[in-house]
Formats: sequence, C-alpha cells, structure tokens
Amino acid sequence: MKTLITTALAALCAMFASADERIKVACIGDSITYGLGLADRGAESYPAQLQGLLDASSPGRYEVRNFGNSGRGIYLDSMRGSEKRGFRYMPEHKAALEWKPDIVICNLGINDNGEYIKEYTGGRRRGQFVHDYAIMLSDYVKDGNKPKFYIWTKLAPLAPGQKFYRSPEPFLMQADLERVARVSHACGIDMQAPLREKMDEILAKDKIHPNAEGARLIAETTFKAMTTPAQEPIELPETLKTAAPRELWLCAGQSNMQKGWNEFNAYPAEKERVKKEMERLAKCDIHFWDFNDGSWRKLTPENALRKSAFGVSFAIRRAEATKKPIGMLYVAAGGAPTESFLSEQTMCAVGSDGKPLYPALAAIATNRHRLDQNKDFPCAWVAREYPRRRANKEEAYWWPVSLMYDQGIKRIKESRIPVDGILWYQGESNATTCVAPDTPTARDYQVETLRALVSELRGDAKIPFVMMGLPKMNRPWEQYRAVQRQVCEETGAIFVDTFAAGLGEMHDVHPRDKTAFADLAADAVQRATSGS
Repeated sequence: MKTLITTALAALCAMFASADERIKVACIGDSITYGLGLADRGAESYPAQLQGLLDASSPGRYEVRNFGNSGRGIYLDSMRGSEKRGFRYMPEHKAALEWKPDIVICNLGINDNGEYIKEYTGGRRRGQFVHDYAIMLSDYVKDGNKPKFYIWTKLAPLAPGQKFYRSPEPFLMQADLERVARVSHACGIDMQAPLREKMDEILAKDKIHPNAEGARLIAETTFKAMTTPAQEPIELPETLKTAAPRELWLCAGQSNMQKGWNEFNAYPAEKERVKKEMERLAKCDIHFWDFNDGSWRKLTPENALRKSAFGVSFAIRRAEATKKPIGMLYVAAGGAPTESFLSEQTMCAVGSDGKPLYPALAAIATNRHRLDQNKDFPCAWVAREYPRRRANKEEAYWWPVSLMYDQGIKRIKESRIPVDGILWYQGESNATTCVAPDTPTARDYQVETLRALVSELRGDAKIPFVMMGLPKMNRPWEQYRAVQRQVCEETGAIFVDTFAAGLGEMHDVHPRDKTAFADLAADAVQRATSGS
C-alpha cells in the first residue's frame, strides 16, 4: 500500500509541478471546510491536517490552503438574509481563483438543503443544482489553468437533532453530485461512509460540524482519494466486443445466486449432474464478470465450479438457445438484503408533492446510524447478524444498505454496458423477520421494496427482468411469493413460479439442484423473447 501511495503521489507531482514548484491544493467549501467550532482551526481543520498527511508522504511538494466560508452553498439565486448564499459570490472563491490551484477539493451542498427539494416539487428548474455547481467549478478552468477536481459526492452525515436529519434531500442530492463529477471530470469522494459509524463521537453538539477527530477522518479520506488510482470503467472482453449478436445478463441476488457448483456436488448423483453441466459448458462461449475482483473470465469446466451454479446453468441454456456468446455481470452475496442493491437516491425518491415514493425504504436510508442500530430495518435477522458478521471480512462488507449497489450495480451503470436482461434470485432475507421466521415482514414494505428494485435495476430499458419466486420450504413465504407475482404483473417483469413447479427443499434454504431452476428461468425467457 505504501508503494502504491508513493507511486500515485509521484504521478501527481509529475502532472502538476516541475522540480522547483509546489503543487497548490485549494480546499473550497462551507463551514466544515472552514473548520467552524474547532479550538485551533489553523491546525485542526481538515485542510490543515491534509497538509500534514501530504508533508509526511512527500515533504515540501504540496501547499494546501483553506478557502472555506461558513453557510455557503451552490444555488446562485439563494439568499442568506440580504446577501447571496452561493460560494461563487464569496471573496474566498475569488482568492482561490487568483491563486490558480493545481488541485481543487470542494465540499458544498449541505447548506442547499431546503432549497434543493424544490427541484422535485416545482419550485425550481430540475437540473439547476448541477448547472450552478458546474458553472462555479468552470471558473477555475480559465487562462490555461486546468486543475484536478475532487468533490464530495456523498456529503458528511447529519446526526439526530440536526434540522435536516432524516431528510431525503442529502440522499437525493447524491445523484446530482455524481452528475457534477461526470460533467466536470472530477473524482468523487464519499464522506458519508467514513464518518457515519463514528458520528456520535466526532460531531459537535450542533450535530453537523466535525470535531478535530472528525476533521482528521475527512483529511485521511481526502488523502486516500488523492493517492488511490481511480477505478477503471468495466470494459467488455474482446470476444464480447466483437461478437454480434451477443447477450449480456446482470445476475444479482443472495446466496442462491452466489453459491457455485463446487458446493452442490457432495454425492454421486450430484457429481454426475455437475459433470454433465460442465460438458455442456465446454461447448458454449460464456464470459463471467465478478464484482468482487472486477475482472472478466471466459468460463471453462475447470474455472466455473466456484462461480454461480444457477447463473452459469442459466447462461448455458441461453447460449444453447440463442447460439450467441453470453456475458454474465455477477453481483451477489450471501444473505444480502434487497436494500443493499438499492441506491440511497432510489430509496429516498419523492413525488411531485415532495413525499416519499417508498416510505419504508426512505425511513431505512435516512437513519444514518449503523445498520445494527437501525430500528427501521424490517428484517431483524440482518440487524442482529450484522455486528457479528462485521468481524468476518468475507461476509460483512456486502450487508449494509446500498453497499452492493455502490460496489457492483453502480459500476455497471457508470460503465454504460448495454445489459440485455436481468436475472434476480433473492428474497429469503426479506420475506420474514427471521428472528421469528414464522412472522412475515409487512406486506406494504415488501411491495415497495420490490417495486424500487425493478426500477433501480431496469430503469427505462425495455429488457427482460426475471424474478425467481421463492420455492417450497417450511417457512411462511406465501405472502412474499404473492408480492413477487404482483410486482412482476405491475412492472412487466417475468415471474418464475418455482413453488408451483414443485422446486425447493423443505428443510434447506439452498436447493441443491440448480439445473431445475435454470431450466425454468431459461424457458420463461425464451417464451417471453420469442413471443410465444
């Protein structure tokens, strides 16, 4: 890691300065950047602490200046009393421009809460936030100056008691902050994740401004963003790039999507089934992208055993039916609740009246405490298991709200990969409370969660969405199966009724014969796409 950071810093030095020049870093923003409330903001503010981190790694190469101004925001027409609120009008903005920085780090948006919601309720033109933010940043790209931009695309959390705590606005704003990053060619910084679980200790009494320890975490997160290579977009392997036609499927879900064939070949009959599947695979052209390592691999009988048994078998059947190369974009983790696959923007979506479209999901997303403290989360089993699984790095990472989205779904969307279909195999974690597995979760919560999921994954694309219904088992899943069917009928998704087909095992949540499930799913897609 030290070598990686050193290499990244060396690259920055080469980009921005000759041997006798310092790289100028301008930190622009509101009171969090300014360091409001700190005993010694000259030493404790995050820009000051960032200077220390850069000096320790690359002595004398950087100069960091603090251009924060308390209470400032983005909107150019917003007022603070009798004066303009926008940072673009402030003397700090002018001073930063005159300094001609090589790097600009921007924290703005929190003070636009209360104004931003008007873009959704008709009080403002939709897109004004993005426009005004991009205009402000464009001021720095003049007279040959082309700084590197870093902006906070996820704002620092607000604690209980703060005016906008549990407001949907900071979460809705994330999508627009990401748009600003794209149009301004900026690197986004997530300030929510590093501060969220420590906010009780690092936020001042006003529930918004970080103390010196909080400023240290902000500085460290900023330093990491500056010294870690940007994540590359997902590129299709050459075989899929040149293949015409081809099919690309997003395969998402929890353990029944995750588990590989190596976990289902313990007995002679199972070994024979796996052998036959691998013989079929050898005749197909199937490529597998794994969100865990971000790499593509052409599947062979030797390397496919640890991949999704259900997903691989479905891909085999699609390859046989279509005679096309098949690409699988795999985003799955055992136990992951549906909420992990949803962006916070979707969970907090509002209608033209400003009211949440998904009230239960909005309650979950806007509760900024740790998941194990999130009393709004309906699945008590996940809330109970989360603290234990946090100690297991292989399990814990994918459980929190929006984590599977951020690490997998979002990458696929941002890479603009033309997905042709979605295969969803999940529901066990959302069907019941699980602490009392004979008690289903609320039906309205189940309905809105699945509606949000279809909207999130499919968007406006007219592509098949295949939802695997929960199979037979000695659990009260009737309500959830009915909800799955209802949402599929409402949205035009394909409901695969595994229960009616007699699939499943009464005492095992992981049916061992995935070929039967893959047969059903592939047949359903073939009927839907052929018009029969």
